[in-house]
Amino acid sequence: MYDLFVIGSGPAGYTAALLAAKKGLTVAIAEGKNFGGTCTNTGCIPTKSYIESIHLFNKINAAKRFGIDTGKPSLGLDSLSTRKSRIVKRLVKGIELLLKGAGIDIHTGPAEVVEPTRVKVGEQTFDTRFIIVATGSQPKRPSLFDVPGIWTSENLFEMKDLPETLAIVGGGVIGMEMAHIFSSLGSTVTVIEAMERILPFEDPQVSTFLAKNFRKVTIRTSSTITDIQGRQPYTLAIETPDGDVRLTAEKILLSIGRQPVIPQGLERLGTKLNSSRGIQVDDTMQTSIPGIYAIGDVTGEYMYAYVASKEAEIAVDHLTGGGQRISYHNIPSIIFTSPEIASVGKNLEEIDHETMKQGTFPVSALGRARTMESNDGYARMICNKEGLIERVTIVSPHATELITIATLAIEKGLTAQDFLEIYHPHPVLSELLKEAAQDVEGLSVHKP
Repeated sequence: MYDLFVIGSGPAGYTAALLAAKKGLTVAIAEGKNFGGTCTNTGCIPTKSYIESIHLFNKINAAKRFGIDTGKPSLGLDSLSTRKSRIVKRLVKGIELLLKGAGIDIHTGPAEVVEPTRVKVGEQTFDTRFIIVATGSQPKRPSLFDVPGIWTSENLFEMKDLPETLAIVGGGVIGMEMAHIFSSLGSTVTVIEAMERILPFEDPQVSTFLAKNFRKVTIRTSSTITDIQGRQPYTLAIETPDGDVRLTAEKILLSIGRQPVIPQGLERLGTKLNSSRGIQVDDTMQTSIPGIYAIGDVTGEYMYAYVASKEAEIAVDHLTGGGQRISYHNIPSIIFTSPEIASVGKNLEEIDHETMKQGTFPVSALGRARTMESNDGYARMICNKEGLIERVTIVSPHATELITIATLAIEKGLTAQDFLEIYHPHPVLSELLKEAAQDVEGLSVHKP
């Protein structure tokens, strides 16, 4: 008899298992593939591995601007793949060692929820007081794209050869990060997005900025694919605002979102689903069946690794008698394009535009950015009429790191004036936020 049985070892599952073990519970975890889930094996980590290599490659190519003479660098797909595999294997092994070191029993294979207190893995059945379901998600694949050879994020990094031409279906976060990777590697990339702009959940200014900055990428918005013929190369029939067009591409990458993977048994037991076809949970992450919790992508709501980890904390707190509740306010969004993009706070639709105050500051006017030979981007801070910070958007080098400062400021209810009361070091990139806050107050002395 276990106190807790966790199904899935992604950021949600392994975090929950480790936290529960630290609180003295007897814990088991089942994993049908590799430790670390999508994030570690086919998502966040592989993507950022390639992007970091590309960032360094581009910097070496620009070495003369830094006063350095170098030979012409080369960037090989084989070496990128080898580096990625080394990083992933080390992280996967690290997660396994953490679980074993915490005394957690590991069971290999897909798990089925037989009863609210019983889990089956293979031919073995285990009794448990609580169950946490953390089985993640998989790429959406409409029947139109049920064509051999089409990539999704699940098999993308198995590629052996770089395609000369690539059609990316979907201009969201994954699509635009992949457009950055493949255009930097030398592929001719076309992004096809059904919405009227790429990154439709970011500020319109961000979408416009990135579209202009992606000079090597063709972007077709308000466009839908109606037919796919052939195979490597493929011929795509596309409806666009300018009429029907045909596009030939050696490879197609489908990145139109993800859908929850629900383990066997739950629906038979009567577990309720939500409008996203994920497992419905309350603010303690408990499902409609007492004692069974669901966390991470399987809920179908906020599919971020860092949200999954927070949900793990809430679930374990609740099943051990705590009183924490999940909050989905102020979840930062981060995008690893070049430059990086990050935002946090209220959506623009939730903000009173008639009374709001805002401040902006361009990267090009920042001393630290100049030393980095970086000129593209800006920070934007939006406050309500009382000066309370409501939204921050950053487009700059290391924006994905800087956004944590803004997240803390919004979460703690700071005004722009509060934000300016501390010392801000110089010269650093975080001065973007200081300058934007000063601009809110009409006090920026450095804004052009």
